[in-house]
Amino acid sequence: MLAMAATFLLFSGAQTASAAGYGPGFDDAQNGGQGRIGAYSFEGRNVYCLQPWLPRPLDETTKGGVVDGQQFQMSDDSTARVNWAISTHGQSTDPAVTSAVAMFVWSLAAPESYASHGTSGDEHFLGRVPETRRAEVSGTLTTIREGAAKVGARAPASHSGSLQFTTDAVDGKKGTVVLASNLAGATGTAVLSGATFASTGTDTATLAVGEPASIVVTASALERGPVTVSGTAKVTSPSEQWAAKILLLHTPGAQLLGSSGGTVPGEFTAVGQDRVPRTPATTPTPTTTPTTSATPTAVPTPTRTAAPPRIPTPQPTQTASATPAPTPTATQPPAPTTEPPAAPTTVPAIPTATSAQTPPASSATPTTGASALPSTTATATATPLPVPPTATPANTAAATTPATAPATAPTTPQPETLAQTGAAVVNWPLLLGAGALVIGAGALAWGLLSRRRES
Repeated sequence: MLAMAATFLLFSGAQTASAAGYGPGFDDAQNGGQGRIGAYSFEGRNVYCLQPWLPRPLDETTKGGVVDGQQFQMSDDSTARVNWAISTHGQSTDPAVTSAVAMFVWSLAAPESYASHGTSGDEHFLGRVPETRRAEVSGTLTTIREGAAKVGARAPASHSGSLQFTTDAVDGKKGTVVLASNLAGATGTAVLSGATFASTGTDTATLAVGEPASIVVTASALERGPVTVSGTAKVTSPSEQWAAKILLLHTPGAQLLGSSGGTVPGEFTAVGQDRVPRTPATTPTPTTTPTTSATPTAVPTPTRTAAPPRIPTPQPTQTASATPAPTPTATQPPAPTTEPPAAPTTVPAIPTATSAQTPPASSATPTTGASALPSTTATATATPLPVPPTATPANTAAATTPATAPATAPTTPQPETLAQTGAAVVNWPLLLGAGALVIGAGALAWGLLSRRRES
């Protein structure tokens, strides 16, 4: 029977109660018997009185449920602020801080009792704080109230968002993704499929609401065909949202204690994908067009076909220069220098012909020699006798005239013509020299003969 009773108690669900104790705060020993102010301790956490007019909860304490503020006639915002104060500042070990939290909780959960002492609740309950620390507690209470003003009740269902993708109009491999949400200031850790973030070079990056991030489709994904980029982001609210809930702790015949009621889920998931698949055809087109456009521009055929017409143009100048080449043959004036030696062979015939038939000879030749004379007679006609120019082309004919002169014109040995051709300039001194040589030889011979005779 004892075993059966033990088994019944084990499976009956009976809970063993644990008593709450004093936490950080001030009591009669520190404040001269003014009463307790501060926190209580239950299962290692600081908890606070919600009904200060009832006895202290020092007996067996059990956990109740998580309730809203309706039982204490608190609004959702006030309930969320009590939850926030207990969960944050209320977990301190400093009695000055826990005393300020207790005053803040009483002012919201039991406003009538808090102000029922003939003075303001702050002034009355600061009397439980040692005088040396009252200013510290008062300053901490002001700080808590400033922070609580930023806390309010929000419904979890109000959080939503999505990932919105765009594709670059020029290059389908590029684009952007934006985290869209109604929760301003939120951030999310996004993971992409089929693309990477340009900022990180990986498929993961942190996005802020409303700020676009550049993405690039992976080459391996394009090789398999059209790509639909997608992504998932775990979004976190900018600050922790406190629920308008309080955890109640029950103590028989004593006041209720309040503990943290938890937070509103501050995370949600945002998803999204491309509306139209990205095709790999967009990337080859810009690469092929430059190659085709580059080939016609680089063809040098127009310049080479235009070059042949320019080549013949210099050739006429070469032919023109080739035609003057015969002109050096006209510079054969040196020929007269070689002809005078041949002239002496005809010199003996010069004195023999002194007829006055020169007019016919000169009248027959002026028409032919008038064009070539200016080049030769300019140097040869230094002698007098301004006779009209005869055929100076006789530079070439002079060699033939000795043989043909007797047959055609016996009047060629005139002094005038010899002076113009240069023969007289050379033959007369020869004749004079020959005469002087003969005379000298005769005088020498005469002198020798006279000496022999004298000897």
